[in-house]
Amino acid sequence: MLIQERLERCELSVSERAVADFILKEKMNIRDMTTREIAQAAFSSPSTLVRIAHKMNFAGWNELKEALLKEEEYLQTHFTDIDANLPFKKTDSIMSVAAKIAALKKESIEDTLSLISHDDLQKAVTMLYNASTIHLFAVSNNLLICREFQHNMARIGRHVEIQDIQGELTYMAYLAKPSSCALMVSYSGETPILIRAAKTLKDHGIPLLLLTNIGDNSLLPLADCALRICTREKLYSKIATFSTDASFEYLLDVLYSCVFRRDYDKNLQLKIQSAQEIETGRRRSTVGIIQEDGGRSAL
Repeated sequence: MLIQERLERCELSVSERAVADFILKEKMNIRDMTTREIAQAAFSSPSTLVRIAHKMNFAGWNELKEALLKEEEYLQTHFTDIDANLPFKKTDSIMSVAAKIAALKKESIEDTLSLISHDDLQKAVTMLYNASTIHLFAVSNNLLICREFQHNMARIGRHVEIQDIQGELTYMAYLAKPSSCALMVSYSGETPILIRAAKTLKDHGIPLLLLTNIGDNSLLPLADCALRICTREKLYSKIATFSTDASFEYLLDVLYSCVFRRDYDKNLQLKIQSAQEIETGRRRSTVGIIQEDGGRSAL
C-alpha cells in the first residue's frame, strides 16, 4: 500500500484529518512549507503533524514528509502519455498498438531503473552470489517469467530451484539449507502462499530477496532485501500485465548480469566454450550479422 493510501485510510481525529486532507491535496507543494506553515494552512498546530506521523509509524513529521515527497515524485515521473492498464484503445490502428506497447515496455524499464539503489542492488547480488542454491518463489505468470532467470543462471553453473506446485512452496522453504537463499517475486506482496513460505524462511534463517511494488505490503517485513519494480498497474482492471512483466524481466536480467559480472572472464569462457561444443552443427544462419567469426554456427 502506498503512503498516500495509508494516510487516506489511517484513523485520525477531526483536526488530524483536516491536516491529512490538506497534505494529500497539495502534494508536492508542501516541499518548501515548514511544519508551522502547513499547520496554519490546515487550521491546526505543528504537534498535529507529529501525531499523524506517529500514527503512520514514522519517527516524526520530517521523515513522513520526505517519504511522501519521494513517493509523489516517483508517481509523477514517467508514464505521462501512456496508461499502463489500458495502453491502447479499440480505435487504434495495429501500428499504433505496436508503438504504444513498445513505449509501455520502455517506460516500465526506465521506471524500474529509477527505483534501483546501488546499496540494495549490491546486497541483493551478494546474497545470490554467495548462495549454494537459490530457491525461487513465484506463482502464476510470474513463475513463467522466472524460468528464463533459472535458465540463464544454470548456463553459468548456478543452481536455481523452482517449485511448480503451489502447495509445495512451503515445503521448499522448510527444507532450504542454511547455505542457500530465497528469491521471491510478487507484485502485490499479499499472496497468501508466498507469505506463508516467507514466514517459514524467516523462521529457518534463510535470507530472502524480494522483488515487489513500491508500497508497503505483508512480505516486506519478512525480506532481508527488497528491490522495487514499476508500480503502475491495477490488480485486475487492465488488458494484460505488460508493465509488470517487463519490470520483473528487466530486474531479473539485471540480477543475472551482476552475478555474471562477479566472475566475468570465467563465465564468458564457460558460455562460449559450452555452446561451441554442444551447439555446433545444430544452429546455423545465412544472415551475416549473427554468424560467428569464420562462418561457424551461430551461438
